[in-house]
Amino acid sequence: MAHHDDADDASISLVRSPTRRRLLSLLTSLAAAAVTPGSLPARSIEDNGVCAPDTIPDLFAAFEALLARHEAALWRCDRLEAFLLAELEHPRVRLPKPAGCLIRYAADIDTIVRLVPPGRRRWRLQEVLIRRQRAWARGARACGLTRAQAQEATLDAAVHEAAATLLATPATTLGDISTKILVLLASQEPGGAFRDASPWGELRSILADLARLSAGA
Repeated sequence: MAHHDDADDASISLVRSPTRRRLLSLLTSLAAAAVTPGSLPARSIEDNGVCAPDTIPDLFAAFEALLARHEAALWRCDRLEAFLLAELEHPRVRLPKPAGCLIRYAADIDTIVRLVPPGRRRWRLQEVLIRRQRAWARGARACGLTRAQAQEATLDAAVHEAAATLLATPATTLGDISTKILVLLASQEPGGAFRDASPWGELRSILADLARLSAGA
């Protein structure tokens, strides 16, 4: 896989920002209307005169708790990776740069084979990459990064599973609808650069409509 310079890496990092930060940002943007999960009028949907139990607030609380744990796991991975980068070369190699092209890096052998002509330079890049990757793997295991990344991946899967469970649960109040949109945006919106693109812009607009309904209730 070829990578470009650090500016591109920063852009990728922003797209993959923790969903809890996005959720908190969404809640802050709606603070003027005091729209938080459960704050909209409790207009329950009735079936044969019997109100269905509202389980979404509990599901949202579980979702938030998992987000907090996932964010802590991400922070731990970042801290351990920064420690490792202070001791070792990044497990990638810089590719030859044609005139007028951006700086590129390779983190796998296939990319080197695809982009570097046969010869000593290709062989040398492959050898350096293998050495750096082996050193990184040993260091990652020794400092706990490998274990921390496995824990982060488990929590990431749990976050998405919790979101899917909440989104599949029938809403019984307008507050539930607001909560479901918040969770959908927090867990699936690609990033800030896409906030006005369809369907994310429309979902934010619907969330604002619910905020106005709440303020006028």
